[in-house]
Amino acid sequence: MAKLTAKKNRGKHKGEPLFPHIHKDGTYVASSSRYEIDYISVSTEDELESLVRSGYGARMSSPKIKQAASFISSEKIDVSGTTTTVKTSAILPTLAMASDLDVDSKAKSRKEQKFLRAHLAKGLIGKCTLCENEYPIEMLVAAHIKKRADCSKEERLDFDNVATLMCKVGCDDLFEKGYVVVKDGVIVKNKKRNTTISLDNVISHIEGKVVSNWTSSFKYYQWHEEKFNK
Repeated sequence: MAKLTAKKNRGKHKGEPLFPHIHKDGTYVASSSRYEIDYISVSTEDELESLVRSGYGARMSSPKIKQAASFISSEKIDVSGTTTTVKTSAILPTLAMASDLDVDSKAKSRKEQKFLRAHLAKGLIGKCTLCENEYPIEMLVAAHIKKRADCSKEERLDFDNVATLMCKVGCDDLFEKGYVVVKDGVIVKNKKRNTTISLDNVISHIEGKVVSNWTSSFKYYQWHEEKFNK
């Protein structure tokens, strides 16, 4: 069981121990910022610890202090009291295999996406595989190179190769909708898709680039190319 702690760093309660805050619905919250839009709700302290170890902060509070929970950045959270080192790679298998099994699958899929993104980025800044630009993690997607629904169990669990980071600025949509494919490691415009001058201009910024994960993920890129070039 994770035992995450921090300390109040200012005010009359300075030095008072803080612990992961339990919300009314029984969940904990990890976040890349203090803004609610970035909150990730998790069910257990182990899940929370795995995100903290990936660079996320957490909402923390003290039962002795009658104040709202505080956002504490990861570098200020002490994980030395944990009995095991919990990483996102240990949490992901359960999420990946459970998210299609019940009526709550959409929520579980979103949760899996956030853990997978944290696993791939290993921090709060990540690089898009297609354009090679760096973005805050909230502007990146853990994109499945091979459509998740078409993956076998073994492929779904191949986290480091079946998925990669793509930016929300445009690369994720260009790839997901097949406007670009990766052939022999190189990003190529898909001439079978109808485009406009404006879209061609966007594509030109990444066309010809070599993807860094071709060697380990080529079979998934080949599946994607075949899907859009039938």
